[in-house]
Amino acid sequence: MEEGFKRDTCAEVALSAMVSMIMILLFSALVAGMALMMIEQAFMESRTQSVEQSETLNSVPLVLVFEVEQLDTTGNTNDQLYLMFKFPFAGDTIADTNVKWAMMCDINDTGPPQTSSAHTLVYSSGNFDVATDLNGNANDAASLDEFNPQTYYHVLIDLTSPNGNGDCDLVEDMHATLVIAVEKGRTVELDFYVPDDVTPGYDLMS
Repeated sequence: MEEGFKRDTCAEVALSAMVSMIMILLFSALVAGMALMMIEQAFMESRTQSVEQSETLNSVPLVLVFEVEQLDTTGNTNDQLYLMFKFPFAGDTIADTNVKWAMMCDINDTGPPQTSSAHTLVYSSGNFDVATDLNGNANDAASLDEFNPQTYYHVLIDLTSPNGNGDCDLVEDMHATLVIAVEKGRTVELDFYVPDDVTPGYDLMS
């Protein structure tokens, strides 16, 4: 009788241990499954963010040529700059109207001495709507609507923009800055100097 009782006790202990082990395994599987779901969700969100960030960071214009196209010494009437550029790292096409430019200059940088020491920053601005590929004339709004990666383009920047009201007059012996910005993308800043006796074709990147 005592022997049988001892055997029954051992069986009960073993059964309890087995049930406990099964519960531990089930709980561990549940925790592991939840952890995997959380990790998968985190990676999916990270991937989406990295794709969006890469597209934004890669939309950077690479300026290859930056020159004086026209210089009107009598005023800001026919001043033009010439740019050749491309978007070598862009992951998709970019609308030409999504590429903006602004030229900033100080109206007191040149000309006769001013009676006031104050400096006023003026600017002209526009977009790259008139840009064309290298087969075009760099000044045709109907030529294309978007820029493709790895394709070369050029554009004439008219400093009377926008709508003939641009204030940044291109003159000799002046410092200025041209900023090119891609909407939801990168910005390029070109600081340049226009020397005395400048002529069309002068390389502003030199």
